[in-house]
Amino acid sequence: MEAKQGSAAATAAEALRQRILDGTYAPGQRLPSATAIGNEFGIDRGTAARVLAQLRQTGFIITKPGSGSFVRTFEPILRSFPARLSAWQEGRAIQDADTGKRARMVEVTVGETPASEAVATAFDLAPGDPVLRRSRRFAVEDRPVQLADSHYLLELVRSTAIVYTDTGPGGVYARLDEIGHAPVRFTERLRARMPLPAETAALELPGGTPVIAITRTAFDAEDRCVEVTEMIIDASAYELEYHATI
Repeated sequence: MEAKQGSAAATAAEALRQRILDGTYAPGQRLPSATAIGNEFGIDRGTAARVLAQLRQTGFIITKPGSGSFVRTFEPILRSFPARLSAWQEGRAIQDADTGKRARMVEVTVGETPASEAVATAFDLAPGDPVLRRSRRFAVEDRPVQLADSHYLLELVRSTAIVYTDTGPGGVYARLDEIGHAPVRFTERLRARMPLPAETAALELPGGTPVIAITRTAFDAEDRCVEVTEMIIDASAYELEYHATI
């Protein structure tokens, strides 16, 4: 009997997932109750509740106490590279190119930190040498979506607003431009993986949600590395778009 319930529960979970993916249940729509799901798929109410819990843990639905379960709503963020990186030239933050007028919040901390091996190599330093780190946690429409740590040579930026949480119009790249080191070339390396526990907590990720780790390196006109940024983004919140000319 238990095996039969387990098989029916798997069938129910897959059917509900498919209905969400194909739009049968639209974003924001209320799902049937556990009782209704149980009746449809021949499982008891407790098993149906566990099916809903599984959908919630994998990020397909949210549950509002007293109201029921609803298909999760969030318009994916289109992250277009390298076009997004020119926003600073118009006095805008790079994130403006991604989210436009959508409600956005960022938590910023700034301070010196020992350079990791990867950061030290990019800057031609010894591992452990001090660099400036700007750490950010971005949320869009109250949903945490990205963690980012940007690193800079202290000798280059210590007299600029880059050392403050608010860098002013155009952000860091505008300040680099003011000291003659505007970024003109970028590279990005991407890797999909499962999040570390601290990343899961910081991004409030449902179980089973992967992240994309992105390392961006920026170079000035003399091909000097002026920034190394390590990002962790919620893979379910973004669409990545890349343009190239050959």
